[in-house]
Amino acid sequence: MDTIEAKNRQIIGETYQKVRQEIFSIFRQACIDVDTCEDLVQDVFMKIMGLDVILEDQLKGMAVTIAYQKRVDYLRRRACINKVHDKLGWMMERSYTNTEAEVNDILQVELKAISCMSDMDSKIYQMTRFEEMTADEIVLETGLTKRAVESRIYRTRNLVRNNVREAMGF
Repeated sequence: MDTIEAKNRQIIGETYQKVRQEIFSIFRQACIDVDTCEDLVQDVFMKIMGLDVILEDQLKGMAVTIAYQKRVDYLRRRACINKVHDKLGWMMERSYTNTEAEVNDILQVELKAISCMSDMDSKIYQMTRFEEMTADEIVLETGLTKRAVESRIYRTRNLVRNNVREAMGF
C-alpha cells in the first residue's frame, strides 16, 4: 500500500512539474492575482492527491479540468461577493444616514447568532463568511462530506439572515 501511495505521489509530483505553468495560466487568463493563482494551483493538486485511483495518462487532463472548475468557482464567488458589496453600498447610500453604526449593529447580531451555533456550525459559517472559503476547501479542512458542509452553510446562513431581519426590522 505504501509503495502505491509513494508511486502516486511521485507521478503527481512529476505532473505538477510538467503542467504547473499551464495550470497557473488558466487562472491568470481570468485576471486573478498571482498569489491567488498560486493558491489555486496548489488546490488543484491537493484535490488530485485526495483521489483514490490515479491514472498516469489521464492526470494532466484531470488537472486541467479541475483547474477550470476551480476558476469558475473562484470567479462565481468573487462575483457574488462583489454583487453583495455593490448592493449593500447602493442600499446604504440611499437608505441610511448613520451607515457605520447600523453596519456595526448588524455585525453584532451576526456575531451573537454565531455564538449560539454548535462549534462545527460556527466554524463552517466563519470559514465561508469571513475567510471566503469554498465548500470544497471546508471539506478538506473539516473532514465532513461536501453535502454535510453545504447543508450546514445553507442552514447557518438562513439562521443569521433571520436573526438580522428580526433584530433590524427588515
